[in-house]
Amino acid sequence: MARVNQRLWKIPGQRTKRKAWGFTAQINGKQVRRYKAEWTQDDAEAELAKALAAVRKVGEGEAALERRLTAAAVNRPLALLRHLLRLAHEEWEAIESVPASDSRRSRRVGYAG
Repeated sequence: MARVNQRLWKIPGQRTKRKAWGFTAQINGKQVRRYKAEWTQDDAEAELAKALAAVRKVGEGEAALERRLTAAAVNRPLALLRHLLRLAHEEWEAIESVPASDSRRSRRVGYAG
């Protein structure tokens, strides 16, 4: 959720209050806060729109697919699948045999594919 608001604060020892327009938004899973004293409310809304448009450009299309997967991101679902297949074979007797996994065979030295 993105929000434009005005931040008010007081410097210790001074009577005047300071004001700054800005925005708070969640961008790529991180909270981003940007405030500037010279911004008006319209400027802050325009900057928020720019920041959100930049996120949409990066998250769409081929750029989203170029990110590399870690080993854990691949192995966890595979481990779950192997576990469920073993349960289906041994405990539930739903399948006759557990299908062989090529991933373990490909780790052997000299395996051509």
